[in-house]
Amino acid sequence: MRQKLFKPYAVCCAAAALLFQIASFMAGGFSFDFRLILILILLLVNASYQVVSVESMSSFSITYPLLFPAIAFFSPAWASALAAFGAFSADEFRLDWPIFVYNRGALGLSAGLSALAFHALGGTAALPTALPGAVLVYSAVNHGLFVFGSYLRFSDSKFEWFFLVNVAKTLIPSVALSALFFMAYTRYDILGLIVAFFLFVVVRSGALLGHLEANYRLSLIRALLRATHAKDPTLMRHLENVAYYSKRLAKACRYPFWKLHILDEAAYFHDIGKLEIDDSILKKAGKLTPEEYEEMQSHPVRGIEFLKEVNLPPSHKAIVESIAGYHHERYDGTGYPHGLKGEEIPLEARIVAVADTWDAMVGERCYRKPMPIAEAIAELRRVKGTQLDPELVELFIQIIENDHQDRQGVRVFNQNPVHVL
Repeated sequence: MRQKLFKPYAVCCAAAALLFQIASFMAGGFSFDFRLILILILLLVNASYQVVSVESMSSFSITYPLLFPAIAFFSPAWASALAAFGAFSADEFRLDWPIFVYNRGALGLSAGLSALAFHALGGTAALPTALPGAVLVYSAVNHGLFVFGSYLRFSDSKFEWFFLVNVAKTLIPSVALSALFFMAYTRYDILGLIVAFFLFVVVRSGALLGHLEANYRLSLIRALLRATHAKDPTLMRHLENVAYYSKRLAKACRYPFWKLHILDEAAYFHDIGKLEIDDSILKKAGKLTPEEYEEMQSHPVRGIEFLKEVNLPPSHKAIVESIAGYHHERYDGTGYPHGLKGEEIPLEARIVAVADTWDAMVGERCYRKPMPIAEAIAELRRVKGTQLDPELVELFIQIIENDHQDRQGVRVFNQNPVHVL
């Protein structure tokens, strides 16, 4: 029931941020400086490249430190506007509109109220106390809005203390980086801010190399998909659909958010071993012979062997190989290639197995028509506990039924979480 309140809540957040900006501009006057455009550009660059630490299992964005010169030297209205319109990436345009609107409003309110707190605490003249106070207000508002939004959006949402611990870990780095960017801006104006930003990106745990490496991986995935399309267009669509459904299910089962992007990439590789299966078997319209079926069953092992030739990062390697090698293991232990049972099967492989089974039923195939949604749901329930993880099946069915009831179609899934930091 409360999920219906999320859309009004998102609109209220955006409206509150907009009203804050209008009222602040009216109270303090509208003065524009070209340096605001350059700060906006840095925010946009940062929004499309968030710094992620796999080792500490947490993520850290430098949105606030980049905003801080605007908070210190311009008005709260400008700080709010820059946060609302500068801290988003192109990927966010694929979100459902309530989530996009919520993100804009939450960031705008957080930055605007933080700016008010900074100046109320003494501003630049009292930097040692005003800056930590402003960071604390920004974090409290941003995370508070997020927690309440999650409560409205997810029926099984519950508060977890480790969330506060992860938030607390970001406060000191935010204060330190804000002070660094403040000093760079004070001494060398906008040029100092630009240099400080790019130095931070390069130095931070080899982040620049990580960014280039991510681009390389994505290029590799696209090249492999092109090869897959040339071999079998329906297989390419299947890979895309399974990745799409897997990410949605992973979010629903509270899969660690810092590994979601890895799972998203890895799901594309789940059937990569089929590239080595002969077309006469892969595209056969009739029933496979025992020999052909045995050949088809070899694709998980072939996939693992194929991936050994790809220089994957350590943080990706285990997940990618688990999905490619174990997505045909069955929950009751009768699957292949290793006969793993229950939770012996890696969670990522169990997630992809549900998505794979679903798309095999509702997707187009050369040898049959797509199965109706109701029949496919009934079939999922029939095989839960034997072929598939029963808890994951029920979560997935909830996703499908909710989307179907909302008349959004089974492919209308959110690709990003509500939270933008």
